[in-house]
Amino acid sequence: MPAGKTVSPTRRSALRAALCYAAVALAGCDRQAPVRAAPPLRIAIDLWAGYYPLLLARELGYLKAAGIEVEISLPENTRRLLSDFSAGSYDGVCVSLGDVITLTRTSPDIRMVLASDESAGGDVLLAREPFADAAALRGKRIGTSLGGFGELLVLRYLARFGLSFDDVKLVNADASSVPELLKRGEVDVGHSWEPYVSMARNSGCKAVFSSADTPGLIVDGLIFRLGVIESRPDAVRAVVAAWFRALAWWDSHPAEGDQRLLVLLKGRTNDVSRDGIKLLGVAENRAKFRHGDTDSSIVHVADQYIQHFISRGYLIRRPEPASLIDLRMLP
Repeated sequence: MPAGKTVSPTRRSALRAALCYAAVALAGCDRQAPVRAAPPLRIAIDLWAGYYPLLLARELGYLKAAGIEVEISLPENTRRLLSDFSAGSYDGVCVSLGDVITLTRTSPDIRMVLASDESAGGDVLLAREPFADAAALRGKRIGTSLGGFGELLVLRYLARFGLSFDDVKLVNADASSVPELLKRGEVDVGHSWEPYVSMARNSGCKAVFSSADTPGLIVDGLIFRLGVIESRPDAVRAVVAAWFRALAWWDSHPAEGDQRLLVLLKGRTNDVSRDGIKLLGVAENRAKFRHGDTDSSIVHVADQYIQHFISRGYLIRRPEPASLIDLRMLP
């Protein structure tokens, strides 16, 4: 400052304020800006033991240990689950491969990141009494989710009698409603799975056909939107890894795992049986995701569903089967 000049009180106050601001700004340079926590992944599942490793992964703390928060919903209605996913309510869902195909109508950019299980008797066609021949079955009302994977199971059943959909009356029915529809006599045959199969059997219904008769046809898995996979790949990988870790734990502690699940699902089901369900680990996933011309290949089975849904008029755009899976998320 030149000699003989003084600083006015006003300018002195302004200078002091500027120096204080600079000091605070410099002090803050060593601090990192707060990191906004990533939102939880929203995943919906059906009541189906093949999907329960996800519940155990959360219960056992495996998701938390990986730094991932997952909101798990159980709508108890497959059709609503699928429509809510299409509407953007969930980042991922656990569904059958057949339902993955029909989802591409509204959500073309989806990928199956793991195959959770193969139904080996867990999906059942139920009736009051078995049908002796084609004449007895012709004209009967068969309940299944129209446009869903159960249609192909029903078609395989009809083929045993030399029949087709033209020979019966299809009724749109969610798996959870089948026991009551059979009880009221509104359908003669119904497709369902546990825990609803046990409900129907308790009221006197019998199994007339199941996925045990169609090995490899019904495969279930976890799917995500491609945008979620690409924007949060580490989170999706962590969920997949925690899933397989929980599955390995359940295999080693079946009784304890069942008990934990019964507590978690209290009020929804008293049955967490894995009967009729083949849960798939990492090695089985890699085998399922291989290309091939048998029902041991997901790609081959997906093509069968695609052909079926196109013939039924449910699909206009044909998805490429291999594009529906994403091996990159597997451990």
